[in-house]
Amino acid sequence: MTRTDLKQIRGLNTELRMWQKELEKLECKSLVKGQIITDMPVARGVSDRVGDLAIEITDTEIVIKGILARIQLQRKKIIDYINTVDDSIMRQIMFLKNVSCMNWNEIANEVGGKNTEDSVRKAYVRYLIKENIV
Repeated sequence: MTRTDLKQIRGLNTELRMWQKELEKLECKSLVKGQIITDMPVARGVSDRVGDLAIEITDTEIVIKGILARIQLQRKKIIDYINTVDDSIMRQIMFLKNVSCMNWNEIANEVGGKNTEDSVRKAYVRYLIKENIV
């Protein structure tokens, strides 16, 4: 396990939000276009805007499903690793940081005791150094 492996869920979650926003934009895209009425015939190429948009939406949904699958795989790898850690507090800190993607202040509040955001961060970094996780 490396630090990069531990940080993957956060990056994948950011990417997921990006694609979800893109999907939302596509779903909200207006298909209604004002008509221009003239007495002259217009011959243009055939286009299916509704079909093209549906394909784009489906492709985006497929990308989102792929990212969700990658998040679940990475989550399982990280949880399997965390379960090998002997110290209960460190398991909690690692889970909250790398799986729940909490910030240090939230982690300190969740772990409780007299822990501060600085103390949980330092304990985490010390553990990674001790285990030679780079």
